[in-house]
Amino acid sequence: MLRTFLITLYTFVFSAMSYAQQDLSEQVNELISAEYNMSVLAKNRGLLTAYKTYSDEYTTFFVPSPINALSYLNGKPKLPDVMTWKPIYAKVSKSNEWGFTTGPTDWQSVGYSKKFGEYLCLWKRDRKGVWKIAYRAISEHGKPRGDVNTIFESPANNKFRKLRSKARIKQREDIIFSTDQLFSTILKADNLTAFNEFLSADARIYIPSYNPIVGLKNIKSLLQKQEIIIESSSVEKVDRTYSGELAYSSGEAIIRKGNEQINCRYIRIWEVQTDAKWKVVVDMYFKK
Repeated sequence: MLRTFLITLYTFVFSAMSYAQQDLSEQVNELISAEYNMSVLAKNRGLLTAYKTYSDEYTTFFVPSPINALSYLNGKPKLPDVMTWKPIYAKVSKSNEWGFTTGPTDWQSVGYSKKFGEYLCLWKRDRKGVWKIAYRAISEHGKPRGDVNTIFESPANNKFRKLRSKARIKQREDIIFSTDQLFSTILKADNLTAFNEFLSADARIYIPSYNPIVGLKNIKSLLQKQEIIIESSSVEKVDRTYSGELAYSSGEAIIRKGNEQINCRYIRIWEVQTDAKWKVVVDMYFKK
C-alpha cells in the first residue's frame, strides 16, 4: 500500500514538474489546443460528449446557477444541438496549472433560431497534467458586430514563491475576496470610480444583451451612454493560481438600465499588475 502511494505521489510530482518546466512560449498554446479539441469533439460527437470528456469531479458549470458539471451532464440536460465557440483571449499562470479562455460562441437547437454570446472558461490541470474545465459560463447577447483582436498570453517568466502552507494559500485567497468586496462597495457609490480603480486598461466586460466592450475608456463611455449601472455585487467564491498572479471570483450582481433591473451572476478574472494592485481583466455578467 505504501509502495502504491509513493508511486502515485512520484507520478504526480514528476508530471507537475514536467508541465511547470515547459517552454514558456508554448504554455498558452497547449491550453488553446485543449479548447479547440473540445470544440472539434463537440462538432463531431456532440456537445454532451465534449463536455464530459473535458470535465472532472471538480468542474462547475453556470446554467446559470453554479452546479457540479458531471451531475448536470448525467442528468440528461437540455443542451443545444449545435454549439460553436472560439477563444480570442487567453492567459496561463506562471505555475502553468491554471488558465482561462474566453471568446464568442453561438448555439442552436432544431426548430429554434441561433443565439449568440460570449463564453468564459477557467481551466485547471488534473493530477495527470491534463487540462480540465474548472468553471464555464456564457453571457448571451445579440448578433456579433465586428471582430475583437486575438490575445493569447504565456507568462513572461515562471518565477514565483513556492507555498507549502494551506493557511498561507487561504490567506492569499482571502485577499481576492476582500478586494472583490471593496470593488462592490465602491460600485454601489460610483461605477466610474470603481472602474478606474479596479479595471485594467484593456479590460473586457460582458453585459447581458450587449456585445463585448473592450478597454476601460470604451467601457466607461458605452455604459454612460446606455445609462447602465452595476448597482451591486456580492462575492461568493474565489480561487487563485498557485503562482499567485491570476485569480477568479464569482457571485451575484444587480444591473440597472433605466427602470429595468437585471438580476445576474458574475465571474471576474483578476490579474496582479506591475504596481502590485489587483485589476479585473474580464468582468462577465449573465442573467440568473
